[in-house]
Amino acid sequence: MAYTSYQVLEKKKKNKLECFCALCRSPRVIRYSRRLQKRHYLQILSLALVVTAATYSWFDFKGIFTLPLIWAIFETTHKSLYRKDLKCPYCGFDPTWYKKDVKFARQQVEEFLKQNPESPVLLRAKSLHENFPETRS
Repeated sequence: MAYTSYQVLEKKKKNKLECFCALCRSPRVIRYSRRLQKRHYLQILSLALVVTAATYSWFDFKGIFTLPLIWAIFETTHKSLYRKDLKCPYCGFDPTWYKKDVKFARQQVEEFLKQNPESPVLLRAKSLHENFPETRS
């Protein structure tokens, strides 16, 4: 798929967001959204009802109080999947850390590039450096 410079953010079907990495400009696809959607709340509610029905003989309708616990687990899992998906697999750039602490985000990118010497970002930078004309002194 060819990308133009005008297609920075474009919402696609099935909750996929196509964008570019802010550091290395690689095309990215983010599958998870930042917040829960209506279908997630429906899943949480149906799971809470199933747990209530399964534990009815022990807890009666008190099993519905598992709803906040299920909700917290679901929310935490969804946020962690979103954060994992947001980090660039090519250069290691994480925009959430960049918003909080720029120096720490830079350290993370440097460590990622040291651990992954075959990263496309480093290979591209090396090829640009090799093909760059010499300057006269």
